[in-house]
Amino acid sequence: MNDFFIAANRSLTVEVDDVSLEVRQIAMSQFDLWVGAAEPIKNTLGNVSDYSDEILKKMIQKHLIECVVMLQLITDLDHQSVLKTAEDQDVFRQLLKTALKANQAYFIDKEQKSKRRKKRTEVDDQSSTWFDSFQLLVSNGHNHESIMNMTYGAFKFYTEAVVKREKQDIATQSNIIRMAHHAVAKQFKSFIDELKE
Repeated sequence: MNDFFIAANRSLTVEVDDVSLEVRQIAMSQFDLWVGAAEPIKNTLGNVSDYSDEILKKMIQKHLIECVVMLQLITDLDHQSVLKTAEDQDVFRQLLKTALKANQAYFIDKEQKSKRRKKRTEVDDQSSTWFDSFQLLVSNGHNHESIMNMTYGAFKFYTEAVVKREKQDIATQSNIIRMAHHAVAKQFKSFIDELKE
C-alpha cells in the first residue's frame, strides 16, 4: 500500500455474497491483540508480498485460529461469522489476502537489516519498551490518543521518519561543530548569519 493509503487510514473492501465487507488496517489500540495472532502468520509467510492460493492454503491449514482472530480485529465480523466465511475456502482466501494487503506495513519488511544492525537492535530491544517509541512520537508533537488511533503502518513510518530526521540533525550539528572548530571566526560568523535569514 502507498503512504497515503496508510496515512489516511483507508480500508479495502471484499465482496462476500453481494455484501461489501470492509477490511481495515490494525490500530495501535488493538496491536497487543493483533500481534499474538499475526506474528505466527508473518513468520510463516516470511517476507513474501505475493500471496498465491497455494501459500494461503498452507497458511490457513497451519494457522486457522490465528487467521480468524486476526480477521475479527480488522473487520466487523464476529468469531462465528469469520468461521462461517472459512467454510468457503475461496472467499476466505480472498478475505485473508485483502487483510494481508491492507496491513502490508506489518507483514512486509521493506529493509533487510544487516547482521551488525540486528545485533545492535537486539541489545536495544532488551531495555526498550513501547513507551520509548511512544515518547519518541510525543516529543515530536503527537499525543497519546493520536498514537493509539494510528494504524500500525502510520506508527511505524512516523517513527522511522522521526529517527531519520534526528540522525540528519545529529549529522548537521556535527558538521557545524567541525566547521566551527576549523573555521576562521569571520567566516563562521558569516555562516551563522546565513542560517538566521
